[in-house]
Amino acid sequence: MSRLEGDVAIVTGAARGIGAAYAKALAAEGATVVVADVLDTAASVDAVKEMGGTAIGISCNVTDNDAVEGMVADTISEFGKIDALVNNAALFANISHKKFEEIPDDEWMSVMQVNIAGVWRVSKAVVPHMRERQYGKIVNVASTTALKGTRLFKGRSIGHDQGDGARSRRG
Repeated sequence: MSRLEGDVAIVTGAARGIGAAYAKALAAEGATVVVADVLDTAASVDAVKEMGGTAIGISCNVTDNDAVEGMVADTISEFGKIDALVNNAALFANISHKKFEEIPDDEWMSVMQVNIAGVWRVSKAVVPHMRERQYGKIVNVASTTALKGTRLFKGRSIGHDQGDGARSRRG
């Protein structure tokens, strides 16, 4: 028996990239996986099924309370429970990379709505079910990019060498 046999896990942002990898890894350990994303989930669901796992795809925008509540309700209706949530949905790859001070307010707010408020919103929706069952695990995926910087983000990380010899006044 696999470690997660019988468990049901939701993975947000699982249509591609690391989210799809999480979905496949959970399925490899025996979990039933809910692939949740605003993008088409079919390829990720198919990948899980091809390896012998069980998965469904649910279209879910983590910035929309109704969509999140619907995803949770659909998961419970289909599988009877939620054992785990992997909060992986994030905006980064699809945003324009520019100097920090050139980021438009609406783009910044979109990132905050998905990357920060989305984690809270989905967790808030699953916690009552987990409390009722007295069981559940939540994993929040984050990145250290803000701490170390990236060449794609053309700003300067204060006090850090950017590889081109540039340093802040404190550096």
